[in-house]
Amino acid sequence: MAIIYTYPQASPASADQLIGTQIDPITEENKTVQFTIGSISSLSTQGYLEKTITLTNAQWLALNATPVELVAAPGATKAIKILAFSMFFDYAASNFTFSADIQAKIDSTAVASTLAYGTTSPIAADTITTLEPLGGIKLPLNKALKLHGGGTTAGGGSVQVKVRYQVLDTTSF
Repeated sequence: MAIIYTYPQASPASADQLIGTQIDPITEENKTVQFTIGSISSLSTQGYLEKTITLTNAQWLALNATPVELVAAPGATKAIKILAFSMFFDYAASNFTFSADIQAKIDSTAVASTLAYGTTSPIAADTITTLEPLGGIKLPLNKALKLHGGGTTAGGGSVQVKVRYQVLDTTSF
């Protein structure tokens, strides 16, 4: 057998396989088996949900008065926990301009850091921003995640919001 560093390097694909050990549930013996990269990847994100929502230019311009629902209310005993939150301003003609902060909220609770208008407005080119999930907050049960605010005054394109989240259930926590 060759020394490991003598093997060529490659970029893995989802169908590629790795050798590993699996415990047989009946005999409790270790078996050497093959796993696909794709199966390992899906196992590492199990329980995470991800959604991309595109706000039209009309929704962007009305955002201050009309929040946009990003994730629907999950159910009576469930809460939405934000893991990652990003926005892509797809610039078209006029600057994305806003006069107030943009917030991700569940009910009236902010759940991600604020996109502060004073340091980011106007946006005059394609721009990706990330809002950090906030910790140490009480998550409301059975409430939708919405994008609020902005005091939007202009914007000549669309905005895409990508949110990765978990749904936490108090009955099977």
